[in-house]
Amino acid sequence: MLLKYLDRDVHACATDDVVVSRWRGLVAGAARSLLPCLAAWSIVAMAPSAAGAEPPPVSVFAARPQLARLALSPDGQKLLGVMNVGGDSVVVVGAWDGSDLQSLLRTDNNKYVINWVHWASNKRVVVSLRFPSITRGATATETRALAMDLKGENIVTLVPPPRNRDVKWLAQFQDVVIDWLPEDEDHVLMAIRDDPVVFAPSVYMVDVNTGQRKQVLGPRENVWAWITDHEHKVRIGVRDDREKGEVTILGRKSENDSWQKLWSFEHFSRDDVGPITFGKDPQSLYVTKLKDDRQALYLAHLDKLDPQGQPTMDLVAAREEEDVENVRILANGELIGFGGVREGDSQRSFIDESLKELARGVDKVLPGRFNWIYGFSKDRNRYLVESTGNGIPGQLLAGDRAAGTLKVIGQRYPGLDTNQLVGKRKIKFKARDGLEIRGYLTVPKGDTPEHGWPMVLMPHGGPISSDDIDFDPWTELLASRGYAVLQVNFRGSDNQGRTFRDAGLKRWGMEMQDDLTDGVKWAVDNHVADAKRLCIVGASYGGYAALMGAVKTPDLYRCAVSLAGVSDLLDMSREWSGWKGDKVADKQLGNYWNDRDSLKKTSPANHAAEIRIPVLLIHGTADAQVPYDQSETMDKALKSAGKFHRFVTLEGGDHQLTRLVDSQKFLEETLGFLNQYIGPNAQP
Repeated sequence: MLLKYLDRDVHACATDDVVVSRWRGLVAGAARSLLPCLAAWSIVAMAPSAAGAEPPPVSVFAARPQLARLALSPDGQKLLGVMNVGGDSVVVVGAWDGSDLQSLLRTDNNKYVINWVHWASNKRVVVSLRFPSITRGATATETRALAMDLKGENIVTLVPPPRNRDVKWLAQFQDVVIDWLPEDEDHVLMAIRDDPVVFAPSVYMVDVNTGQRKQVLGPRENVWAWITDHEHKVRIGVRDDREKGEVTILGRKSENDSWQKLWSFEHFSRDDVGPITFGKDPQSLYVTKLKDDRQALYLAHLDKLDPQGQPTMDLVAAREEEDVENVRILANGELIGFGGVREGDSQRSFIDESLKELARGVDKVLPGRFNWIYGFSKDRNRYLVESTGNGIPGQLLAGDRAAGTLKVIGQRYPGLDTNQLVGKRKIKFKARDGLEIRGYLTVPKGDTPEHGWPMVLMPHGGPISSDDIDFDPWTELLASRGYAVLQVNFRGSDNQGRTFRDAGLKRWGMEMQDDLTDGVKWAVDNHVADAKRLCIVGASYGGYAALMGAVKTPDLYRCAVSLAGVSDLLDMSREWSGWKGDKVADKQLGNYWNDRDSLKKTSPANHAAEIRIPVLLIHGTADAQVPYDQSETMDKALKSAGKFHRFVTLEGGDHQLTRLVDSQKFLEETLGFLNQYIGPNAQP
């Protein structure tokens, strides 16, 4: 059963490392005493560890952050969030400062996973759940949205099943809220696909108390995203024709005007435009668009068109060193900032000077960290802070601007002692063709051994993604066991400019793989890594790269670990074209027919005979991103070639290792594998 109610007479001030023991006690039915709260502006440091202390157990690194998805109620009086307790996730609500936390519902994450939580009003909340399902023979993800009061009662499904039982399908995603209508406590606007003819969502006004809905706008073919203006009128639609590989931005001057094409561009085009939110002028729209090689922020004027019929634009912000992303919008649609924070510089993500001043104050109290300030109450007086850092697992805090207080709600990883963590350092090197590649290096405590550390190369997933310098439990776990870890943002990674990103299109197993190899060479040449004790470990695309590394450079590594990795690009291209669209898959990976020779050449499963090292395959059967049969294919290929390997199946496990049992199993299996082949007692 999904909903398992906890006792609601338990009170806790979630202070520092106390919070984990309180909630473990709660779940176990332990004593229910009140706990003292922290004083204003006080930050409690973790106790120093004893010299030579044993490293934390694997379970601590495998756990999800203890507190997540925090949100303040509009009036700033209440706090909503998700608390991960052992293998369970619990939706909690309490006072704004984290005291008096009580549970609304919980899940063991075996079928249902909490996707997000949000305030619909001061009296009701909405919880999104996701779960795996079989769609057209493939594992997919579905979502549902539940609204409830602050006691976890009066629950309604916002998109109830249709009364007509003959309906053969339901909308896959049933939690898409496009406008929370902050001035209306009873309704939200949702995009719901329920038309039997048009394969796209309509917009409905949904009552959060009853689930009853009224259509506001009918569906438009291939329009999957809608944006409202500050008067909550639907004014922008994004049409994504995946078969043609074309995106069209539609707009109208008012809800009574006809729709017109504003911009049109192909996927992965340098002419792409990303609509965000409306400005104060109802005919102005904030959008992102390339400026030189970086994504910048513009204000487009819908009532002032250029000779090509497109809205004229004014540049709002651009940064040479990074893309304008993480655009920050309040519940009322107001844009208040953009961009990520830097260590000790959180004010850079705000536009408003008063919020910049707040950010500078937070940085003084929490110096040298990434302080992400968010979750403002409607009057912007109360707010939340997630404070992490390089080698700092981080804290969650709640602040009151008028009172000048900032209180710790809890630790993200309360079982980790910062004195035992090592952090990362930035590195860069030249690839064989001269391209500068950047990355991060994590090394264990102590002096570097004479021949260098046993090292794990850990390519990230995506591949349009990137590693950063913020806290990483996997790298810290490996460092605590004596392994250096190299993370390389190979070409094709994001956050380094569009040209760098696009250099990875259709280059799986080619230059992208060479960048990883060149990173290992850099580590060996600089006496960081022991050339005889190297292993490559990755998840998703990183899992593919691990397998391809074993194929392409068979003498470089001593072992390879692939978590949910792709092994057959031909099959993956065919799979992607089914749910991403032919043109999207063709540009990113390659066409399964026209590019079949290249895809076969760079598919690890086709070259299992060339692998000379032990391989560990791990994959969940409920993976909705990379099909489980990708690892089955690799397993069969390795068996046929007579290669030593191990295949670990996570029954019911998803792509994100959401369940604690899956995360812990992966880390334990990986550590055992590393110890066997590159550990202290391993024979080179």
